[in-house]
Amino acid sequence: MSLFKKRVPRDKENALYTWSTVEGRGRCLVLGHVAVTQIISWLTTGMFYTSFLMIYGIDIVNIGIITFIPYIASCFSIFSPAVLERFEKRKTFLAVTRFLYYFLNIFAITIIPEIISDAGARIIAFIVVIFLANVINAITGSGYTVWHIKFVEPSRRAEYFSVQSLVANFIGIGVSLISGIIADALSASAYGDFVIIALRHFSFFLAIVDVILLILPKEFTYEHSKLPKIRDIFTLPLRSKPFMMTMAVGFLFTFSTALPASSLNYYLLNDVGVEYTFINAINMVYPLVQFFLLRYARKFVSRHGWFLTFAIFTLGSAPTILMYSCVTASNYLWLLPTVRIAQHFFGTYYNLANSNLVYTNLPPKDQTNYMSFHTLVANLASFLGMMIGTSFVAWCGERTVEILGMSFTSVQMLMWGEMAGYIILPLFIFANLKTLNANNN
Repeated sequence: MSLFKKRVPRDKENALYTWSTVEGRGRCLVLGHVAVTQIISWLTTGMFYTSFLMIYGIDIVNIGIITFIPYIASCFSIFSPAVLERFEKRKTFLAVTRFLYYFLNIFAITIIPEIISDAGARIIAFIVVIFLANVINAITGSGYTVWHIKFVEPSRRAEYFSVQSLVANFIGIGVSLISGIIADALSASAYGDFVIIALRHFSFFLAIVDVILLILPKEFTYEHSKLPKIRDIFTLPLRSKPFMMTMAVGFLFTFSTALPASSLNYYLLNDVGVEYTFINAINMVYPLVQFFLLRYARKFVSRHGWFLTFAIFTLGSAPTILMYSCVTASNYLWLLPTVRIAQHFFGTYYNLANSNLVYTNLPPKDQTNYMSFHTLVANLASFLGMMIGTSFVAWCGERTVEILGMSFTSVQMLMWGEMAGYIILPLFIFANLKTLNANNN
């Protein structure tokens, strides 16, 4: 009996999520942070964000412009190492700046329409506040990535990211589903708009909870090889071919995904007529699919590696994007669930792989420089994708293309571009697999 009691603490220490060790406690707190931010994201972006903007008469083109403003602000991430690398301890600084980001991006955006009545001035105010909020996030956001990855050794990352994704999606999408049901129930009443706005105020409360969660984990010592310089963001990554290849993979994937991103929700809500409950119920299937498939996905990653897994299942997802472009008001009740559930299957695999790609070839020193470069590349890809997508929508206007008796709008055509990216990207990975797998992490 005494031997059994001695073995229990060791089991607890080896658990992925435990309060018995500093690392385990850090993983628990980061999991809480990820779950809370997932809820915030579902309630303040996507369909709810599009609906909030539509309440005040903002059209599809202006919604697209507002949506890609954060990615312009991301250019300020080049100052991140010069700021963060000067702090031996960053916890307090990161907490203050995260609160400012949330205050501007959620609370200030929510009250702008109550303060400014002129439509043109309102859009300008949105752009200015969103830009300032995301400049702050661009400069400080990578600090959390470098800090939190220290809680997870490379051998446990597949398990860590799969559990993190599963829990975060169950909670985030679950809250979004409940909110969607309430919003749909009241959409025809005088309280419809009130619910959308109230969800943003609730999100700001959750943002305060998130800041508290981010203060609690232990902060480790950061490794530096020299004093930070802005040019290091570019010169250091350029010296590492595996890391640059990884960035190319990330750029292609993000750019392709971003092409229809700024206008897709507007199309679904305004043209197709999809209800919040319907789309969120479909989204809720994703964590259920993850629950059954993640163990197989981890085994697949263990056998074939991060990049090959990412390539195979991204390529497999390409036909579903073509099917998605065929969703209309007359067929969405059966076609949209079919497409999205198929994407849930492929997404379980490639999202698990994608969550670790940036770390596979990340050098051990001066990681803030590399993560800032990664942030810059990812946001540049999103900006270019959304800008091109928004410009295409503005150029097309009401024009459509007729193929096999079906009319395709500009948003639907943008999905064809996304599909092309999902074919080109795996081919790029197959061609450069040896370099990408150089570190085998």
